Amino acid sequence: MTNTPEPSDGVFRLSETQSIVRNLKSVRPHIVVLMAPIDGTASDIERILILGDNYAGSSILKALSRSEFEVHVAHSHALPRQSNGVTYHTHELSEPLEPLFSELKPHLVISTASGGSFETQKNIIDSTIEAGIPRFIPSEFGQDSLNTNVQERLPPSRERARVIKYLERQADDGHISWVAVATGSALDRALLSGNLGFDLKWQSATLHGEGTERFAASSSAWIGRVVLAVIEHWQEVKNQYLYLAGVTTSANDVTDQLEKITSKSFAVGRAEVEECVREAERRLEQGFPDAGMFLMERSVLYDQKLDAVRPFEESDAASKLGLEKERIADIIKGVVHDQQHHGGAPGCGCD
Repeated sequence: MTNTPEPSDGVFRLSETQSIVRNLKSVRPHIVVLMAPIDGTASDIERILILGDNYAGSSILKALSRSEFEVHVAHSHALPRQSNGVTYHTHELSEPLEPLFSELKPHLVISTASGGSFETQKNIIDSTIEAGIPRFIPSEFGQDSLNTNVQERLPPSRERARVIKYLERQADDGHISWVAVATGSALDRALLSGNLGFDLKWQSATLHGEGTERFAASSSAWIGRVVLAVIEHWQEVKNQYLYLAGVTTSANDVTDQLEKITSKSFAVGRAEVEECVREAERRLEQGFPDAGMFLMERSVLYDQKLDAVRPFEESDAASKLGLEKERIADIIKGVVHDQQHHGGAPGCGCD
């Protein structure tokens, strides 16, 4: 009698499942054994394609490249090559995806590009369906796109919400399964760029509101860990919009941690949230869309009337995916390290 291996950590991985199939076939050679996913793991997901070149894509790539998946990345700046087990493909998002999909035949497509453009995302989804690719993760990884108050403040969120509705219809018709993930503000990037109102070099901050307003946030690395967990639990979470912030925190918490870790006091100025919105509108009217939008994004964090943090606290999916939450102290330590030693680039790779 052939011995059946035990799972190494309570969950059978792909390699272990294949070993069981081989053993069983050796005992009953005329029986084909179909192994159902164990613990929600989609055991038939082997080949994954990431579309886009940004911080979310880099985080996902880093997490998946350490896994057993066959990982492909496609964007306009990629040089065709293989590196560290990852295959890169040059592709302009404006070009048809069919040749790329036909060549790779991925089991899952992850989009990290042009999340605020419904038409672009729809084209990617339609191409995914036409190619017979069964799974899709849209470009989210930020604030709650389904919150209508956030949509009013951030028009790209309204476009992302249209993408979710479109995916829901396609899933209802049996064309595809999907998972979308809201992770809140990318706290490390927002602090290093100054978009939250903190100046790390001069130990100062301009905060809007009382400073006690709670908001959802994550480190850049958190996005990759979340996506890996989603893939491993696909059957459990498919066709759902998940709230998965690494932490919920406040401007006062961030200030306290910065002062504790740097051993320096921060000079903090206060302003009304409404002033942040008015200044954002002025910059947009003057033709400075980037400056205007980062102020709008800041206002979402500090404006309690938007009720932006509630679903992250009430519908947190971390335990469902077996994820341990982040600690604000760890995120701030990473930010201070990157600012002091690596010119303010998040995720320096020292780990």
